[in-house]
Amino acid sequence: MEVDENRESDSMTRRDAAWMIARALATPAGLALASGWPGAAQNAGGGAMRHSNAPPERDRWKDYRPKFFTIAQFGALRMFTQVLIPTDETPGAREAHVPEFIDFVLNAAAEYAPEMQPQWQKAADYLDSVGFAGMNAANQEALVAEMAAPETDPNKTHAGFPFYRLMKEMTVRAYYTSRAGLVENLGYQGYAYLTEFPGCNHPEHHKV
Repeated sequence: MEVDENRESDSMTRRDAAWMIARALATPAGLALASGWPGAAQNAGGGAMRHSNAPPERDRWKDYRPKFFTIAQFGALRMFTQVLIPTDETPGAREAHVPEFIDFVLNAAAEYAPEMQPQWQKAADYLDSVGFAGMNAANQEALVAEMAAPETDPNKTHAGFPFYRLMKEMTVRAYYTSRAGLVENLGYQGYAYLTEFPGCNHPEHHKV
């Protein structure tokens, strides 16, 4: 029987990644983890956010050992997330510790969304079945592009598309909730207040 990949993908991502992360951080382990996160520095004067004054994040992932994935599966996930968000002039998934955070969220999911664990196990098994970890970088990038093709072309199908969507959603969410993604990449400096409220200086906007 032919599988509707889009339907399976929608089913696999019915738990929004933001919801998953929020629930994971609400667990006792998550509260302990989040308690040490430094807040972004406040930009009292407003203006362009070119450089962050936020303190460097303590490397809480230095000795991390995967709790949900096996070592081999974790290695494949690390490679996959690095293809999705590579390191260039800004930090990538590796610097943001995206694989570690995903593993932490999935391990915590046993408490609040246990149905997600088999879905991610299928994704890990798929990467293993295609030998993703043993490919060179060029072949890994090519495979990820093939897996992603149905996202932009409804006429294309790929057996790995549901797993691509599942991993991409969590990767993006994890990256942009990390210091590397939010502060170092986007330049976010936290909530700021204005010391003055300058009026509009465009004459054409002064007409009533």
